[in-house]
Amino acid sequence: MNSSLDARLQSLPKFAIYLILIVITTIPLFVTMVVPNKPDPASIDLYTKLMTLPTDRPVLIASDWTGSTRGESKGAFNAVIKILMRRGIKFALYSTGDPQAPRVYQDAIAQINAQRVSRGEAPYERWNQWVNVGFFPGSEAATNGIATDIRATFSGRKDTAPGQGQRDVINSPVFSGITKVSDFSLLLVITASKTSNFTIERIKRGQPPLAMAVTGVMVPETNNFYQSGQIIGFAGGLKGVYDMEGLMTTGVTDANPPVPGFPDMKADNVGQGTAYYPTLHFAMFLLIVMVVIGNVGMFLSRKGAR
Repeated sequence: MNSSLDARLQSLPKFAIYLILIVITTIPLFVTMVVPNKPDPASIDLYTKLMTLPTDRPVLIASDWTGSTRGESKGAFNAVIKILMRRGIKFALYSTGDPQAPRVYQDAIAQINAQRVSRGEAPYERWNQWVNVGFFPGSEAATNGIATDIRATFSGRKDTAPGQGQRDVINSPVFSGITKVSDFSLLLVITASKTSNFTIERIKRGQPPLAMAVTGVMVPETNNFYQSGQIIGFAGGLKGVYDMEGLMTTGVTDANPPVPGFPDMKADNVGQGTAYYPTLHFAMFLLIVMVVIGNVGMFLSRKGAR
């Protein structure tokens, strides 16, 4: 059996590698670790916008993520919803990306409300403070309808009103005074698909302002929208989630005027970004180590063959 160093380096047991991967990526999930971070400008702009929205105008959220991208999308969704709830801003949610999405975002809101109750806060009330419009098949047609006549597009959609059963969502207090999409203070798209493109194409710039939360693979494309001014900010991938959770604690101190955070709620500010971002770095470190080991083994093998 070849017991030379180069052979051993190039023939590490797969079981050992997978075991190391499991251990090294699990540790940060149970031990809170802080990764030095400078928030991206796009994340800062999104956070600043959320913290400076008028409290008397609702936000419209296109939530198109499901369990397949919960590692990134759920963290961004939770951060946005927590900020809106803390500021007392009403919001309406719909999806054009996946029929499972409404169930997923309703479950996420239920979890956030449970956290609020555990802290002695009132849960955000369905119908009066937030409303579920539901899923629309055909993202292009639905988004076009929202852009041209939102009340007609949402007409007939029902949600549960406390003590009243199912009622049309447009009769909810969330839609009070809403006659067109530009009456919302912000349209936020949380997605892992091309629904963001359909929204960009059909919603007039600034009517209302657009913001996004996207997965990591969508960051380069979404950054083009941000740089061109088509969207006012976005949270990109796991880094964007980590940015948002950090900003919820620190605020934006170098802004003029400074944008406050929620330092007294630090334990509740952290979420999937804080848990998964160190894990990502640990996994990347292991990848680099494995590449180095493989290259050293190959170098020694070639050197010995001469």
